[in-house]
Amino acid sequence: MSEPSEVLGQLLSPAQAATLDTAGRQVWTTAAAALQSLHGAAPSLTGVDGRLVMPDEVIGEFARPHLTVPFELSTNQDQAATAYLVIETAQTAAYLESQADNPDDEEQQTIVIASTVLGQVLQSLNNTVFGRSDAGLVVAIDDITANSIPAILQALDDPCLLLRGTLSGAHELPLAFVLPGTFLDIMAGAMESVIASASASASDSVPLEPPPATGTLSLGLTQEELEAAELLDVEIPSDSAPSFAAPEPPPLAPPLPREPTPIGPAASRARFAPVGEAPEPTARSGIDLLAGLQMNVTVELGRTELTVSEVLGLGPGSVIELDRLAGEPVDILVNDRLIARGEVVVVDENFGIRVVEVVRRGVEQEERVG
Repeated sequence: MSEPSEVLGQLLSPAQAATLDTAGRQVWTTAAAALQSLHGAAPSLTGVDGRLVMPDEVIGEFARPHLTVPFELSTNQDQAATAYLVIETAQTAAYLESQADNPDDEEQQTIVIASTVLGQVLQSLNNTVFGRSDAGLVVAIDDITANSIPAILQALDDPCLLLRGTLSGAHELPLAFVLPGTFLDIMAGAMESVIASASASASDSVPLEPPPATGTLSLGLTQEELEAAELLDVEIPSDSAPSFAAPEPPPLAPPLPREPTPIGPAASRARFAPVGEAPEPTARSGIDLLAGLQMNVTVELGRTELTVSEVLGLGPGSVIELDRLAGEPVDILVNDRLIARGEVVVVDENFGIRVVEVVRRGVEQEERVG
C-alpha cells in the first residue's frame, strides 16, 4: 500500500505532497468534529482509495444520479481553482434522512440540507485551518447541482487526483473528490505557512503525527482532537471581520524555494487502508438533528438591469421598474436557492409571505435560463 504523500508525489513535488498530506489530516479532524456536533457522533472514513486520472477517462464512473458540490479556492495572490465533491443523490438523501413524496422533491430537499450541512463544516474549516494561511486562503461552496459532473469532467484538461471513500455513521455515504492538479498546487503553497506554524507551536494545536510506516492513512480521532476542533455556533456581528479571519501568525523564516510541479503521465492506482471503525448510531438521528441549523430565507420581489449611468443617476424619489407584474407571486429563496413562490400579506404591522407554490427541482433552472 502507498501512503497519500507517495500518490500526491506523482502529481506534485515531494515537498508539496508532504504539506498536503499533513494538511489533509488537519482538515479531516476539523470536518469530523463539525459533523459530530451536527449528528451527535463522530464519523469514520473507510475504504479510502486514490488514483491519478485524466478527467475524461472517468466520466463513465458517474452515470448514476448524483449531486456535484464545487469547492472554490482563492487566495490574496489572485489564485483560484475549483475541486468537486460528488455524492450519489439517493444515498445522500438516506444519509441525511431527507424524506419527500417524490424523487423531484427529495432531490430539492436533499440539496438544501446538504448545502446547509456542508456550509457549517466549511465555516469550521475556514475558521480553524484555512483562515490561518498567510496567503489569505478561503474555500467557499458554489451552488450544488444535480448530475453535472460528466460535463465538468469533459471540460477539464488538468490531471486530477480522484479520491474515493465512504463516510460511515448511522448510514454510509460513498464520497468521490475530483481534485485538479492546479487546485492541489495552490492549496499546497497556501498551506505551507499553516503547517510551519503548527509545527512551531505543537502544544497549542491539534497534534500532527507523521504518516505511519505501514502506509495506513490514519484519520482516526481521539476525544481530545474532537474537542479541540469542535464546531462553535457563535453569532458574529455584521460589522466584524469575516468569520474565517484568524490571528496573525508569529514571524516565520523565509520559506525555502518551492520545487517545480512535475505533471507526468497517468500514474498507477493506489489504495489506502480503512480508517477507523464506524461508530454505533445514537438515539438522535435523522433530519431532527439539523433542526437547529440557521438558514437564510430571502424573498425576491423582482429583478432588472441598469447601466452604470443609470445607477449613478439614482437618488431620493427615483423609481426602478422591475420585471414582475403587480400581484404576481414573489420568489422565496433558501440559501439563495429558489424553493417556492408566495404572495405578499400583512401580519399585524409587518410584511409576510403566504406560500402558494413549491417549486420542483428543474423548474428553477429552466426559468433562470429562459
